[in-house]
Amino acid sequence: MDKPIVIVVGTRPEALKLIPLYCALQKAQLPVLLCATFQHTTLLQQVFDLFSITPDINLNIMQHDQSLHYLTQAIIEKMGTLFKLHDPSLLIVQGDTTTAFASALATFYKAIPIAHVEAGLRSGKINNPFPEEMNRVMIGKIATYHFAPTNLNVANLLNEGISRDHIFLTGNTIVDTLLMICDKIKRDELSIDAPIKAHVAMCKKLNKKLILMTLHRRENFDGKLVGMLEAVKEFAQRYDDVNIIFPAHLNPNVQKALKTSMVDLVANITTIPPVAYKELVYILQHAHWVITDSGGIQEEAVSLGKPLLVLRNETERPELLWENAGRLTGTNKTKILQDLETIHTQDTINVARNTYGDGHACQRITSIIKNIILESAPQKNYTEQNIKPLPQRENTHFLSNH
Repeated sequence: MDKPIVIVVGTRPEALKLIPLYCALQKAQLPVLLCATFQHTTLLQQVFDLFSITPDINLNIMQHDQSLHYLTQAIIEKMGTLFKLHDPSLLIVQGDTTTAFASALATFYKAIPIAHVEAGLRSGKINNPFPEEMNRVMIGKIATYHFAPTNLNVANLLNEGISRDHIFLTGNTIVDTLLMICDKIKRDELSIDAPIKAHVAMCKKLNKKLILMTLHRRENFDGKLVGMLEAVKEFAQRYDDVNIIFPAHLNPNVQKALKTSMVDLVANITTIPPVAYKELVYILQHAHWVITDSGGIQEEAVSLGKPLLVLRNETERPELLWENAGRLTGTNKTKILQDLETIHTQDTINVARNTYGDGHACQRITSIIKNIILESAPQKNYTEQNIKPLPQRENTHFLSNH
């Protein structure tokens, strides 16, 4: 086998955004290995099951209530061992996780080229989101190739002095995954959990506005999360025409905030365990709007035309604000409640946008890796040609299903 390309994933979002790329590289007959650190276990395994994929390499690092210090040290050590065994030609990481940062750092120490998928996202606040902003900034400093989802991301990288020849506008690979899953749901090729389907059907029958809520950011563990949940609780108690479905993250800090706020005692807030991605997409397809402090779901909501409130003080995805597809609400309880009431009164339905991609990002990245990076072809003309708005995607009629 030629020196392989190694793709590293550790969390569910990384796997959702990189497994389609792994499959595309395989289809292009490039030597590629999928390495899982298992920074998350159950959530990550759900994605492997969804794609019927088994990782080629399992680092199996997860510990209960693991610290960032442990994660970083364990990943760097085990990646060092991986390099001795496989000597990759290229390492691909995605986004801003500790898995991505520590893997990239270990790769930098070995002078192996690094490709960064979802490059160039910036909030401008090194501690918010924490530690994600620092992670992606540092990866950007040491990566060799940068696959940027949007023109703003390209501009961020250029502003940091990164060579234009090594920046490629591709769209975000999560849109590839999202549209694929939507299509499979439409064709009844995926089995959706029966209680989830029943809950959605119940909301429609009773004419309830279904709201998807996801909250789990580490920087909100200092007490902000309780205030957020209390604001949502007060809103739900005021309006019985809404039903909020909350897949609660298993992180002990989230579970503690859940118990403290007692949102699970409110009749029209349905708290459930974390759901597999196909169920999350199914809920999102049928939701009227979204409450979140997450990152990726901002892209997914915009791509499906769902208005959203971002319960964070900064976002690295401001394109949705410029397009009036969502509000940056912040973490203040009073402001959250105010914005919840505003969006409830307006009940706006957005049009699905291709702001974050058109569903062909993996195809573009594979072509770049095969024809430019591995073949060492001239890059400048391709890169300059590539830094243009992405084309409008077609066949979005199934994306605005209320």
